[in-house]
Amino acid sequence: MEQPRKSKRNAARWDIDRVRYKLNKPLAPHREIRSMGDILSDVLEGLEQPQSENILILRTAWPKLVGEQIAQHSEPGFIKDATLYVYVDHPGWMPELGRIKGVLLQKLQSQYRELHLRRLIFQLQHK
Repeated sequence: MEQPRKSKRNAARWDIDRVRYKLNKPLAPHREIRSMGDILSDVLEGLEQPQSENILILRTAWPKLVGEQIAQHSEPGFIKDATLYVYVDHPGWMPELGRIKGVLLQKLQSQYRELHLRRLIFQLQHK
């Protein structure tokens, strides 16, 4: 039996094989084969993580807090248990953010008291 993928339908051959192998099902329609990664990326592209209002405010103020250059490679991710998780896009920026961690936490605590932040954690996540 010939391979059905990426081949044209041969109706005469199908009739012969159907009788020979006693197949009752019709020939499957020709479909383009796609990898699961392509399908999942299409599905996940439409989904977005819900963002709290506090994170949106911090993201707009982030360049003023850390500077333009560092803001291009990092952004506030989420707040959980009085901890601000910051996403960093390259491991080379982790030590830079670690150096200003104390100053940055003091700025955040003084300007955004209602958030009650006690810690900063930097996580590597590619944009």
